[in-house]
Amino acid sequence: MKRPNKFLRTGLVITAVMFFLHIYSIQLPDFIEGLGYGCGIAFMLIGIYAVNHDISKLRRFKMKLLKKVF
Repeated sequence: MKRPNKFLRTGLVITAVMFFLHIYSIQLPDFIEGLGYGCGIAFMLIGIYAVNHDISKLRRFKMKLLKKVF
């Protein structure tokens, strides 16, 4: 098995933090909690896709979009 990439590790960390906050009854607004879980799952899915595929097109698109915004 290949080594986990940055996206996959980031998604796992975000999801684990949200899970532990929920387990230890630290109250967060529902929107923030849903946003955390959603971002974590999205990062994990991108990371899983990136393990077997080339995502350089996504990176170029992201950089072009950031250059247009800023």
